[in-house]
Amino acid sequence: MDMNEDELVVGGYRFGTVADAETARMEQKKIVNVEQHLDYRKPENVLLVYNKAIDNRVFLTPLGISYLHRMQDQMVKCGVPKEKIKPIPMYATFSNKTENNSSIRRSMTSRGQKMEFKGRFITSVCVNVLLAAALAAMIVLAYVSDVPTIVNYKTAILNEYSAWEQELTDREQAVREAERALDMSR
Repeated sequence: MDMNEDELVVGGYRFGTVADAETARMEQKKIVNVEQHLDYRKPENVLLVYNKAIDNRVFLTPLGISYLHRMQDQMVKCGVPKEKIKPIPMYATFSNKTENNSSIRRSMTSRGQKMEFKGRFITSVCVNVLLAAALAAMIVLAYVSDVPTIVNYKTAILNEYSAWEQELTDREQAVREAERALDMSR
């Protein structure tokens, strides 16, 4: 291992960044300090320190988490009920299973983002084409339909009244012709 690798290893764990390794070193010092001052024969004190460490997020690295787990085990052995012991919160996610090499991680993330973008883009284009087709179909139906719509209601109503007017005129004409025919026959 080169010097840079040694900076990343703390307590048997190899961290991804120097900052994480430094956080682990600080937690190692905190663990030593707690160990020097904590009396494990008094489980109520252990529980108090344990709860305070969880509430204040004192331990975040695997070193600190494993120390909290050892404290849990010690409290159970001393008779503290399990329901009184808070679970250890995990503030990190573990679903990203990429290699530790940051350049590989970046390229995989970049490639994944490109693939995700490409998939979203294709989906977006398909949805937009479908919406445009639906809009065109609605416009065609509005103009072709005999039922008055907001687009052609004025024309439809005028056509209907014109047809009624023409029908009335035709009937009046027929009635007048019938009257004339009756008047002539007399």
